[in-house]
Amino acid sequence: MSTEIERLGVPVGAAYPHAMDIFRRLDGLEALGMMQRGEVPVTNITRWMNFSLETVERGHVTFGMVPHEELYNLIGSVHGGIITTLMDNALGCSVQSILPAGRVATTMDLHTRFHRPVTAATGKVFADARVVHSGRRTATAEAHLVDAAGTVYATGTSTLMILEDRSTT
Repeated sequence: MSTEIERLGVPVGAAYPHAMDIFRRLDGLEALGMMQRGEVPVTNITRWMNFSLETVERGHVTFGMVPHEELYNLIGSVHGGIITTLMDNALGCSVQSILPAGRVATTMDLHTRFHRPVTAATGKVFADARVVHSGRRTATAEAHLVDAAGTVYATGTSTLMILEDRSTT
């Protein structure tokens, strides 16, 4: 792991401010695959929220999360903001997986629809996201939050702006 991080210009033991260090050098699919395999650090939000990167394919990314009571809202289910963050992460990375080195996607619009509550009893949930359309400047993706049996807990869509990292030109 250290060799790969050093090759990409991220010093071993240094703070990892954001994934742009990796995405400016590698295409999105390659960078996300390396994150999934533990060859480079995951993004800060993924680490902090304890999300797991489950599936990485071109235009398709799945993140997992184990719900627990520390994430509950006042009515005893996982807070909608946590669910939305998980889905936003998957939606954004699904678009990132189709982008070349030096391009990144950022959320412009995000919609989450909750179908049933997620609790610790639900077990691990998965935000499965796929790119629906990609243009030069924007992309759209959709996601389903499901449990291991495939029960749908939430659905979401996002429009993302595609940006070019000017420091690579």
